[in-house]
Amino acid sequence: MLNAHPQMVAPPECGFIQWNFSAFGKVDFTVAQNRTAFAHAVLGSKKMETWGLTLEDLTNSFDQVAAPNYQNMVKAVFSAYSKSKGNNTAPEVAIDKNNYYLNFLEDISDAMPNAKYIHLVRDVRDVANSYLDIEKKNLKGKYAPNLETSAEEIAGKWIENNERLLSYLGDKPTLVVRYEDLLIHPERELERVAHFLGLSYNERMSQFYNHNDEPQEMLHWKQKTLQPIDPNRAGAFRKELDPHFSDQLWNLAHTSLEKFGYSK
Repeated sequence: MLNAHPQMVAPPECGFIQWNFSAFGKVDFTVAQNRTAFAHAVLGSKKMETWGLTLEDLTNSFDQVAAPNYQNMVKAVFSAYSKSKGNNTAPEVAIDKNNYYLNFLEDISDAMPNAKYIHLVRDVRDVANSYLDIEKKNLKGKYAPNLETSAEEIAGKWIENNERLLSYLGDKPTLVVRYEDLLIHPERELERVAHFLGLSYNERMSQFYNHNDEPQEMLHWKQKTLQPIDPNRAGAFRKELDPHFSDQLWNLAHTSLEKFGYSK
């Protein structure tokens, strides 16, 4: 949705910001050799091959950075991706959508101290419903998700992740968005997100399925990115998930669920 906005760029997942910070966080990027070394490191990062960037794309983007520090070099990677997709103007906002970063919040804050955070939360019962549906597909592939399947595992990880975010992001610029609200009131929620990021809502955001650039190999479990929003998916667990399993999840996670306005 955000990637469809003409002033934003949200590439496929790749944790290059955190992976390369220790080695390049304090490097002098006015030295061409260091810029080239960083370009090679970025291209060697896991999943970066799904961005389709070349060494020339990155070095050309790096050479245009007026104040070459780590933060601006990172932004230049996003700009290179945006340009490779045919956008002639550099994006005003770069989105890094990595749930992997949940385990490295301190590193991300150090690497990108001026970042804003969007905390997207979904009812754990719908999360479980989705996980079990994906599990049935027996997906294969290099980056196929390895998901929890028991109520204890799903609820435990959900609680851990969301409570960590609530605690860590308490003093940082953060916007909490409920997945269900995004399905039922997409324009309202997307306008709220855009304003949080300093931009105006653009109708392309609601038509994201016409501007999809998810890597082909990941569409096996991200097929809904090719489809219009289906508001019926909000609370789908009430019709599709085993009631006993649903009750287990509620009993395990209700304290955290209620913090986000969810009810049984």
